Parts: sequence; structure tokens; C-alpha cells
Amino acid sequence: MTRLRVISALVAVATVVAIIMLWGYQGIAIAVFFISFRALYEFGRMVLAGDKYKLARHYFVTLGLIAFVISILKNEMLLHIFVISTLLLFVLFLLLASDESIPLAELVNKAGLSLLGILYAGVCPVYICLLATLSTHLEWFIFTLGVVFAGDTAAYFVGRKFGKTLLFARISPKKTVEGAIASLFASVIVGLSVRQIFLPQADIFLMLSLTVLSSIVAQLGDLCESMIKRTFDIKDSGSIMPGHGGLLDRLDGVFFAAPIVYIYARFLVAS
Repeated sequence: MTRLRVISALVAVATVVAIIMLWGYQGIAIAVFFISFRALYEFGRMVLAGDKYKLARHYFVTLGLIAFVISILKNEMLLHIFVISTLLLFVLFLLLASDESIPLAELVNKAGLSLLGILYAGVCPVYICLLATLSTHLEWFIFTLGVVFAGDTAAYFVGRKFGKTLLFARISPKKTVEGAIASLFASVIVGLSVRQIFLPQADIFLMLSLTVLSSIVAQLGDLCESMIKRTFDIKDSGSIMPGHGGLLDRLDGVFFAAPIVYIYARFLVAS
């Protein structure tokens, strides 16, 4: 499993590098669009599982993609369409209430989770694209992916070998305090290294605080996705990445960290 995980990660990294070299920002935007589509699909399959929610699931994915495009283009007409379409999502759940075998509390919960999923898997990925626009050579994009993936890798290997104290047993029985600490240290090392090489003009103390915050937020994102999987008794959100599971399993931390890094870099570090 570890070998498969490493090979899968290397293929993913090579793919990202190839996209950047061949198509630059446009390639990143297109790739993130399809990542968002897959993440929405995985989220919908977890939260809106079953034939009775099939239409709601497809509609949810469509709304998420509309939210992604709106966030990229900042188009007012698309925003109006999105608002009206979101109201129709509530109507769709209302129509499902005619089936008396479905508890009303379940419908309300799934409606709320659908809106959360649109924000999580439809809007948050946009910040990956926005990070690519902050600098000429994708420094902030590299920083974010480096910090999150270094933390993930350290948590996995250190947790497997040395982990003894469970971090949050009810949510994730495999995550440990030792792994979380290793994740933080690895993120700091990579984050400050990226700063030294690519962003030497950035204040080191601001970058240190950003790296620590990004690591913590990314780990919280991982736990939040684990909570959803635990709630619906699902081991992995998908199987698109051998050894890793689904795209949500791999990018949950990035989806949480990217908005934080963008806001921090845009309004604090660059000011």
C-alpha cells in the first residue's frame, strides 16, 4: 500500500508539473475545474447516496460547478442564476418530502450538507487558481501545495511508525498526535524553504506564522472530511488515486488551506 501510495503521488506531481509547463495558469484553471467536478461528485456520492437522491445529486454537482465559474469570472448574471438555482435545490428536497419513508430531518440535513458541499468543493478550489495569480512564477501556489503535502506525508509515515496517542479517535482512528506534530514540523521546514528560495522578500516571521496556520488548517480540513466519511460509514471518498482514495481524501487539506494562504498573502504579506 505504501509503495502504491508513493507511485500515485509521484504521478500526480508529474502531471501537475507538466500542466504548468505546457499551459501555465490556463492549464491550472482547467485542471482545477475538473478537480472541483470530481470533488463535488465524491461529496455528492457520500452525502446524497441512493437512487432517491439521484436527481438531487446531479443538481448539486451542477450548482457547485456554477459556483466555481462564478467565482472565477465574477459574473453578476451567473450569480443571479446561482441564487435562483440554489432556491430550486430547496424545492427539490421539498418535493422529496412527499415520500413519507424519508424522515424530514434527513431531508433538511442533506439540504444543509449540500450547501456546505457547494462551498467546500465548488468555491474553495477556486482559491487554488487565485494563488496562481498572486505572483509571476506561481510561488504561492507552490508554497501552498508544498506545505500541505509535506505535512500529509510526514503525518502518514511518522504516524504509522511512531504514532501511539490518538488525535481524535471518534472521527479518525488512525490519526495520531505524533503524526500531527510531525506534520506541523514538516510543513514549517518546507514552507520556510520555499520562502527562502522563491519569496525571499517576504517577512520571515509572517511566513512562519502563515506556515503554522496553514498546517493547522489543513489538518482540520482532513479531520472535517473524515467526520463526513465517518458519519456515512465510508472509508474513502473515491478510488481515483490508488493508495490515497478519492480526490477529496487527497485535497481536503488544500481546500481548507488555500483560502487562508490567499487572504494572508494578498492582504498581509504583500502589503
